[in-house]
Amino acid sequence: MIPLNKFFIPLILGANLSAFGQSAEQLIPREAVTVFSINNTDLLQKVSIDEWITYDFMEEIHQELFDGSTSGKTLKDAGVDFNQKLNIFYGKDKQFEVSGFSFGVKDTHQLFAIFDDFEPISTLNGAKVYGSFFNNLVIKNNDALLIRVEPLMTYVDKITDSIWYAHGNENPFVNYFDDNGNILDEQEFEENGDTPLDYFPDASDDPNVKNYYELRDSVEARIQKNQLEIVLEQLFVKGVSLTTVDKHFAEQIQHSSEGIFFMDNSRNIDKANGLWYFQTVLPTLYQDIREIYNGNIILGNMYLLDNSIEFDIKALYGEKLGSIYQEMTDSKFDKNVLRYIPNESTGYFTYNINLRKAYEKAYEVIMPILEDEKNAQIAMNVLTIELLNEFVNKDALFDTYKGSMFGSFNGIKKVKTKKIEFFYDEETFEYSERITEAIEDMPIFTIGFTTKRSDIPEKVLKHLSRLTSQLKKEGDYWCFQNAILDAAPLYMINKNGLFIFSNDIDFAKNHSDGYGAEALSAKKVKAIKKSGFMYANFDLKETINRLPSDFFPARQNEFISALKGKTGGMELQSTETDITHTKLKLKYTYETGDKSGKHLLDLINALYVVTK
Repeated sequence: MIPLNKFFIPLILGANLSAFGQSAEQLIPREAVTVFSINNTDLLQKVSIDEWITYDFMEEIHQELFDGSTSGKTLKDAGVDFNQKLNIFYGKDKQFEVSGFSFGVKDTHQLFAIFDDFEPISTLNGAKVYGSFFNNLVIKNNDALLIRVEPLMTYVDKITDSIWYAHGNENPFVNYFDDNGNILDEQEFEENGDTPLDYFPDASDDPNVKNYYELRDSVEARIQKNQLEIVLEQLFVKGVSLTTVDKHFAEQIQHSSEGIFFMDNSRNIDKANGLWYFQTVLPTLYQDIREIYNGNIILGNMYLLDNSIEFDIKALYGEKLGSIYQEMTDSKFDKNVLRYIPNESTGYFTYNINLRKAYEKAYEVIMPILEDEKNAQIAMNVLTIELLNEFVNKDALFDTYKGSMFGSFNGIKKVKTKKIEFFYDEETFEYSERITEAIEDMPIFTIGFTTKRSDIPEKVLKHLSRLTSQLKKEGDYWCFQNAILDAAPLYMINKNGLFIFSNDIDFAKNHSDGYGAEALSAKKVKAIKKSGFMYANFDLKETINRLPSDFFPARQNEFISALKGKTGGMELQSTETDITHTKLKLKYTYETGDKSGKHLLDLINALYVVTK
């Protein structure tokens, strides 16, 4: 996926939705699957350009386009019409990705003081096309489009290979393998290879003679040019855009809220890494899966209030998927979990679903699709699922986890851990490892779920304790030594209809029956009960800012890093679910006196990190 930060300079310039003629939202390509539009851009005028370029979304674009001439300037100096919208988009199809912004222009001279690397290329139906590196700027009347179209490398490689082998060439990577087909490392290649390390032919003066990588570069450049021409022709000649082909987006972009959000998950499903097998081996099943996701669109409105920013989110879906969601959320919340969350907790969530009903509806919807598939492997999987459905005691299975769940974050503690360090010996040319001790920050957490069959997890724990001496029953709780980071114990409490995991020794010893008067206040409990199947509340300063980066995978760390340094609170709750949609509300509250424009950019930055 192409980083949106390749284009975030138009955030410095603003955007437009004009009442008549071609307007900025009509310059969003039909291929866009994600759009974020800001209506109240006047809030951003006083934010300095120097502040803008500190965000993740500006990481590369400011290096490419800023030469220092913008130092000390604000958005007012950029030739922008602040009465117009800013539209940020990203899209992808089978051959290319497209990203960029559409926005309004008030003063082109000031605009090109920022876009000083862009050179005129051509005109297209009255629109002026400019280029700089891989980016293109198109201006028509008072509307502008900054766009980047880039072919997918899988598609480029496919075309390159077909041309390469069609000309009778051999495998260009053959020298990386020995006679048995084993991959050679660099040292083995230098010792055993029949050709020097720079074995690819030098560039030839004859333009018709190219090595593999030169050919691939030429193919990529040609495809990029063709695809850009197709996208621009759709927009500026045929008048086809996301606004004209998607009724949901066309309606959403008209909202008068300070900002709107649009994501088409029915097309975004192609980004799921696990679906490549179905696309190539089981194309008919893949199409059936896509049909289930038809109409799966997320819409959002953003509102700026006194010291807070609110998102109203609406997730739309088709009847098949909606029927599963509706059954899944048809459950009664178990208020018993609330006494296990301390009032002083700086971050907590509750989650309540009906797994039994969700399973039965999913079985009803998905099994007919699988049964129609003419594939031996799928047929065996269908048989296995049907046998398990008949033989497994579903009452015991779904009574073990009834559906109500909670979690809380209660600070950080220091733990002594052991780390394995790898080092390279330049004399022996070998890698070795050594174990060192270190002090690590570890989040103090508690996670639990309701159960009607406490005897089942108890049986599991008893049998596991016979297999390892590290698991022992100690009064009201079980203790698994060195379970976390091979250093910290994990405590398990199985009582009062709950099965709870925690690394908090104080909780295990003193609060296995709940926190009593120290549990959540009546006000906080009321907020949870008013929500639907999900609720979360976090103090950013006391949670996100204190979470250790080593404790989470890289993807989650990107989001955490985007929110670090922020203050205030974040609250998420579901409000309504039926067969057609689910509604969510996200509220970000910040301290009095802070610039709302700065907080708006903070949220945009977090959204960018999540969706890139």
